[in-house]
Amino acid sequence: MADQLSIIRPQPTSRGYKSSGHFYVENFPLARAPHILCAMSKFSIAIVGAGLSGLISALSLQKFAPDVEFAIYDAVSELSDIGAGIGLAPRAWAIIQAIGLEEALLKVAGDGGQPCIPHMHRKSDQAEGVIIDRTVRDEMNYSFFRAELQRVLLEHLFPKNKVRLNKRLVSYVQRSDGSAIVELLFEDGSTAQCDVLLGCDGIRSRIRANMYSQLADQAQAEGRHDEASRLRSHITPVFSGEIVYRCLIRKDTLPEGVSEHPAFNASDLIIYCGKNRHIVTYPVSQGRVLNVGAGVSYPEQEGTIYEGSWTSAAGREEITKEFVGWEADVQELVQYVNGGLKWVINVVTKLPTYVHGRVALVGDAAHAMGHHLGAGAGQSFEDAFLLAKLISHPGVTKGNIPVVLGIYDEVRRPFTQHVAALARRRGKLHHLDSPELAWLTAERSAKGDALSQEQLGEISEMMERCRDWQFGPSVLEESVAAQRKLEGAFQSL
Repeated sequence: MADQLSIIRPQPTSRGYKSSGHFYVENFPLARAPHILCAMSKFSIAIVGAGLSGLISALSLQKFAPDVEFAIYDAVSELSDIGAGIGLAPRAWAIIQAIGLEEALLKVAGDGGQPCIPHMHRKSDQAEGVIIDRTVRDEMNYSFFRAELQRVLLEHLFPKNKVRLNKRLVSYVQRSDGSAIVELLFEDGSTAQCDVLLGCDGIRSRIRANMYSQLADQAQAEGRHDEASRLRSHITPVFSGEIVYRCLIRKDTLPEGVSEHPAFNASDLIIYCGKNRHIVTYPVSQGRVLNVGAGVSYPEQEGTIYEGSWTSAAGREEITKEFVGWEADVQELVQYVNGGLKWVINVVTKLPTYVHGRVALVGDAAHAMGHHLGAGAGQSFEDAFLLAKLISHPGVTKGNIPVVLGIYDEVRRPFTQHVAALARRRGKLHHLDSPELAWLTAERSAKGDALSQEQLGEISEMMERCRDWQFGPSVLEESVAAQRKLEGAFQSL
């Protein structure tokens, strides 16, 4: 079928950024070829997924590998404002600075661009809550409303680049005829071709499903039946054991006097902890809105396949009943929650590879993790940044792309899986459900005298150790080291 190479500029609507699959700002005839490359392009990249990982991948390529042509494909008909708050810690912020978006993003940062967000933990599942710790870190931490962050990223894609909506991927095939072409098939019957395929399509990734089906089929054909079964097990995400209610509270709708509540009168990120529950609050949208996340865990269900809907609407009553008996600050806070979205937190299993041939998984498609470190988005940024830096190396050609992706996998997979394990560990500590606290029942915790101040201090130290990975070599230093690995790999060819 005839096709067009299109450059789509997002148009603001009341719900987000909208464009139909046939709204072209500029059109270039393609005859019947599924894609073309600009004259100076080394090769072409298809990015499947226009979420944060896909957009940062595109912006990083745009910045560091301008001689590479790329297109972004997404299944939705409209890039809307689904999602709530999101935090960017120093490693992710260094990437924002490197690709030149710091100034633009500071204009929509959580509390007026204040760089150091104080963090407070409280033990709150008792009548009189107590402080576990309060830390003011000398580092850049910014919070955002996800839709505003996505809008800024979209605005900074150059006009020559493309976002193609209504393109739901069905499958891909890596040709075995020596052409080194990856063919994409979409649900509408259209096709595209590329030299490199990046799966930025989130936790339900069709790229991951195709990749691991193909790997499993290959193992099965070679008689490795147990391995084939293990490979197929990585296709479907598993339940983390936690459900989170995500809510936004507009401060201008609150009655007078509420400003005295600590969640509303400061820029702190506050985590109210309790047995198998927590609430986290922090400002977004220049301090005009409070982001609220209320988590409830079901430890015995962790690792199972969640069969129901992953998202649904939730009313205030459903949320407030989970925190009956908690301290007064929590009781007051939940009264201002006018419902929200109930999110079932699923995670990707520990994958044995993020790459296969000319195809790579990026962000949540590779390592969707729990939210208790606020690191999921940042890790997708790091994936995208490091991959773009590797691709920008002058020695990279269409022919040695599998080597490049191999280095990406070697560097990023162990790191991201370590962070995912720490996010799980920190969540267990937030919910007072770590192995050290297995003896603590909800009833005993609610009495308020089960944990001494010394024990709370030990919990604080364990939570802080879950952040140690943030203070090693910077992501910029790691990208330089990865390029050296790549040079070594080239020399051995």
